[in-house]
Amino acid sequence: MRELVTLLLLGAVLIQLPLGVVMYLDAKRLGLQNPEQYWLGVVVPAAGFVVILYYFSERRNLPKTSESDS
Repeated sequence: MRELVTLLLLGAVLIQLPLGVVMYLDAKRLGLQNPEQYWLGVVVPAAGFVVILYYFSERRNLPKTSESDS
């Protein structure tokens, strides 16, 4: 049982890290405010999948850096 839990956590990390990098680069490309917050939200093992789903569903509506400057 312990090996299964370790394998599942390792699998989650191996999925979340590349997705976090993609989300960070995409957020920088879109000019979003604080793109690193999405990266940090994804690397949290349990909540990371929730952040991934939120980001990809709302990425067009997230605040951009130009909105905060005005």
